[in-house]
Amino acid sequence: MENQELRAANVVGIYSGNLPCVDCDAISTVLEINRDQSYVLRYTYEGKSADEFVKEGSWEIEKNKLTLNGIDYKYKVGDENLVQLDLSGNEITGDLAQKYWLPKVK
Repeated sequence: MENQELRAANVVGIYSGNLPCVDCDAISTVLEINRDQSYVLRYTYEGKSADEFVKEGSWEIEKNKLTLNGIDYKYKVGDENLVQLDLSGNEITGDLAQKYWLPKVK
Protein backbone atom coordinates (compact mmCIF):
# COMPACT_ATOMS: atom_id res chain seq x y z
CA MET A 1 0.00 0.00 0.00
CA GLU A 2 2.89 2.38 0.73
CA ASN A 3 4.05 2.25 -2.88
CA GLN A 4 0.53 3.15 -4.01
CA GLU A 5 0.47 6.13 -1.66
CA LEU A 6 3.93 7.23 -2.81
CA ARG A 7 2.84 7.06 -6.44
CA ALA A 8 -0.30 9.03 -5.61
CA ALA A 9 1.81 11.73 -3.93
CA ASN A 10 4.09 11.88 -7.00
CA VAL A 11 1.17 12.37 -9.41
CA VAL A 12 -0.04 15.52 -7.64
CA GLY A 13 0.60 18.58 -9.80
CA ILE A 14 -0.41 20.39 -12.97
CA TYR A 15 -0.06 18.81 -16.40
CA SER A 16 -0.47 20.72 -19.65
CA GLY A 17 -0.28 19.94 -23.35
CA ASN A 18 -2.03 19.80 -26.70
CA LEU A 19 -3.70 16.47 -27.42
CA PRO A 20 -4.65 15.31 -30.95
CA CYS A 21 -8.11 16.25 -32.21
CA VAL A 22 -10.05 14.73 -35.10
CA ASP A 23 -11.96 17.86 -36.14
CA CYS A 24 -9.85 20.72 -34.72
CA ASP A 25 -6.19 21.81 -34.55
CA ALA A 26 -5.57 20.38 -31.05
CA ILE A 27 -7.22 19.93 -27.67
CA SER A 28 -5.44 22.37 -25.38
CA THR A 29 -5.51 20.57 -22.03
CA VAL A 30 -4.64 21.54 -18.45
CA LEU A 31 -5.13 18.89 -15.77
CA GLU A 32 -4.71 19.74 -12.11
CA ILE A 33 -4.30 16.75 -9.77
CA ASN A 34 -4.78 17.74 -6.12
CA ARG A 35 -3.61 16.06 -2.91
CA ASP A 36 -7.19 15.75 -1.64
CA GLN A 37 -7.95 13.25 -4.45
CA SER A 38 -9.78 15.90 -6.52
CA TYR A 39 -8.99 17.00 -10.06
CA VAL A 40 -9.86 19.88 -12.38
CA LEU A 41 -9.61 19.26 -16.13
CA ARG A 42 -9.80 22.29 -18.43
CA TYR A 43 -9.72 22.00 -22.20
CA THR A 44 -10.44 23.97 -25.35
CA TYR A 45 -10.78 22.82 -28.93
CA GLU A 46 -8.16 24.95 -30.70
CA GLY A 47 -9.17 26.27 -34.10
CA LYS A 48 -12.80 25.33 -33.51
CA SER A 49 -14.11 27.22 -30.49
CA ALA A 50 -12.86 29.62 -27.82
CA ASP A 51 -15.09 27.95 -25.21
CA GLU A 52 -13.29 26.39 -22.26
CA PHE A 53 -14.73 23.17 -20.90
CA VAL A 54 -14.17 22.25 -17.25
CA LYS A 55 -14.67 18.89 -15.56
CA GLU A 56 -14.10 18.25 -11.88
CA GLY A 57 -14.20 15.16 -9.76
CA SER A 58 -12.14 12.68 -7.80
CA TRP A 59 -9.23 10.52 -8.92
CA GLU A 60 -7.58 7.25 -7.95
CA ILE A 61 -4.52 5.26 -8.97
CA GLU A 62 -4.42 1.53 -9.53
CA LYS A 63 -1.51 -0.37 -11.09
CA ASN A 64 0.16 2.83 -12.32
CA LYS A 65 -3.04 3.99 -14.07
CA LEU A 66 -4.73 7.23 -13.10
CA THR A 67 -8.52 7.21 -13.26
CA LEU A 68 -10.42 10.50 -13.31
CA ASN A 69 -13.96 9.74 -12.20
CA GLY A 70 -16.39 11.02 -14.84
CA ILE A 71 -13.84 10.75 -17.69
CA ASP A 72 -13.95 7.84 -20.18
CA TYR A 73 -10.20 7.33 -20.58
CA LYS A 74 -7.34 6.73 -18.15
CA TYR A 75 -3.75 7.93 -17.95
CA LYS A 76 -0.54 5.99 -17.41
CA VAL A 77 1.57 7.68 -14.74
CA GLY A 78 5.11 8.48 -15.92
CA ASP A 79 7.99 10.15 -14.09
CA GLU A 80 7.18 13.70 -15.12
CA ASN A 81 4.16 13.17 -17.37
CA LEU A 82 0.84 11.47 -17.87
CA VAL A 83 0.12 9.44 -21.00
CA GLN A 84 -3.50 9.35 -22.13
CA LEU A 85 -4.60 5.78 -22.85
CA ASP A 86 -7.17 4.63 -25.38
CA LEU A 87 -10.71 3.78 -24.28
CA SER A 88 -9.65 0.15 -23.68
CA GLY A 89 -6.94 1.30 -21.27
CA ASN A 90 -4.04 0.55 -23.63
CA GLU A 91 -1.17 2.84 -24.51
CA ILE A 92 -1.57 4.52 -27.90
CA THR A 93 1.18 3.48 -30.31
CA GLY A 94 2.42 4.62 -33.70
CA ASP A 95 3.30 8.04 -35.08
CA LEU A 96 0.93 9.92 -32.77
CA ALA A 97 1.95 8.13 -29.54
CA GLN A 98 4.00 11.01 -28.08
CA LYS A 99 1.23 13.50 -28.87
CA TYR A 100 -0.83 11.89 -26.08
CA TRP A 101 1.68 12.89 -23.38
CA LEU A 102 0.82 15.60 -20.87
CA PRO A 103 4.05 16.90 -19.32
CA LYS A 104 4.06 18.00 -15.68
CA VAL A 105 4.45 21.79 -15.58
CA LYS A 106 4.19 22.39 -11.84
